[in-house]
Amino acid sequence: MPINKDLAIQTVNLSKRFGKITALDSLNLEIESHSIYGFLGPNGSGKTTAIRLMLGLSRPSNGNAYIHGFSCARRQAESRQIIGYLPDVPNFFGYMSGLDYLVLCGKLFGLDNKAALNRAWPLLELTGVKEAAHRKANGYSRGMKQRLGLAAAMMGNPKVLFLDEPVSAMDPLGRADVLDIIKGIKEKATVFLSTHILSDVERVSDKVGIIDHGRLITSASIQELKQQFSQNCITVNTLEEPTPLVALIKMQGWCSDVIAKQNERGVPELVIYLKDPIAARDNLPKLIIQQNFTIINYVTTLPSLEDIFIKLAGAK
Repeated sequence: MPINKDLAIQTVNLSKRFGKITALDSLNLEIESHSIYGFLGPNGSGKTTAIRLMLGLSRPSNGNAYIHGFSCARRQAESRQIIGYLPDVPNFFGYMSGLDYLVLCGKLFGLDNKAALNRAWPLLELTGVKEAAHRKANGYSRGMKQRLGLAAAMMGNPKVLFLDEPVSAMDPLGRADVLDIIKGIKEKATVFLSTHILSDVERVSDKVGIIDHGRLITSASIQELKQQFSQNCITVNTLEEPTPLVALIKMQGWCSDVIAKQNERGVPELVIYLKDPIAARDNLPKLIIQQNFTIINYVTTLPSLEDIFIKLAGAK
């Protein structure tokens, strides 16, 4: 596969083995500049291994990763100069203020004190840490630390920004705020976003990759995925716990699959994939009522990203 310098991230048969265990198996990605790429997978699927290889923190067993054409394995100096990284649990020197920490980061990128300050203040304001700029970092909440970490990751004006669970410790308002920031970042940089919060990925990502057992299952836009899995679904919520209905509904000829899950409000629900939508609409309500379940919500819809993820990754 030829190396395309116009791509922000390109991986070619990227693989990593630990003894007899293959953590990552021939990962091939092509990620456009100024886009947000959502990277999804169950725990242990290979996400962290892939990120470490792309950051040049680990050497591949086979293949390679490229950041704007620079090899992450052989030309680490060039690739690291144009990337930023926010780990899922960022650590700081607790005795330093948020501002002092950003100035230190700026100096590591070769800025003098004045230039580092001039770059730090707008980032503190952008990420919502300006009012706490002079407070010691060990007094920050975890959500504030993630905001400070995001600011630190951008101190080098990166062309590619790797974000690992950037909003996992935040309340809904904080998440919405930071997601809006991330959406704005793609005007200046490409964002590689690894997270378990699928609704956030669906909200901000241009394209999504789903990985499981070290192998990339699919890489496509959310719209393409929904079109690919566009068989009609019926979402059902019942007054009673609906899980006992799963096996019964799966036995019906008009059903192709059933996923039992909780929605965003924590309410149990069934997502029913249909082979024959007409037969399902005629028979499903009667079937549920005959089993003495009370329907409180019944809607025909397309599958969500979460439904597609569960179906592809085989998560229980």
